[in-house]
Amino acid sequence: MVTVLIAAVVIGAIAFVAYPLFKHSDELDVAFVGVIDPVWEHLVTQRDAMYSAIKDLELDHTMGKLSDADYRILRAKYEAKAVAILQELDNLNAAAQASGRVPAIDDTIEREVAMLRRVPANGTHKCPRCSTPHQPGDVFCAKCGTALKGTRCPACGRRAAPGDKFCGKCGKSMD
Repeated sequence: MVTVLIAAVVIGAIAFVAYPLFKHSDELDVAFVGVIDPVWEHLVTQRDAMYSAIKDLELDHTMGKLSDADYRILRAKYEAKAVAILQELDNLNAAAQASGRVPAIDDTIEREVAMLRRVPANGTHKCPRCSTPHQPGDVFCAKCGTALKGTRCPACGRRAAPGDKFCGKCGKSMD
């Protein structure tokens, strides 16, 4: 009986430790969402491998596993290959942008930042309730009358940000 119990515990421990090895990871899938160009994917993989190789080389040299001469030779080799890969990626991105297949990365970043700030690209702000554009200095929305600078908590009087449902100080509902 004790032997069976020990065997069950050992099998359970092995299964617990080995579980991550058999679990499918979507981490790499997320990195390539929307990417359909296998050449680009291959270049990005090579770039990451070169970065990792340079990092490992630095560590090996710091720990004394590589002589200075070997370190300089390998570092130059890896850097040259990394530069070549980065140039290929730049050329591929420039060609894709020129053909209109991919929007400029700067434009994409600006759109995402503007979306996070709830500010359109033209620089005007929008009301959190009715989405009417307003000027940055406005205190109330001209269309619906919503306070744009935040409302005060009915219990403690602390000013809350627009869209807050509860007071950050006392927890009272802002409705």
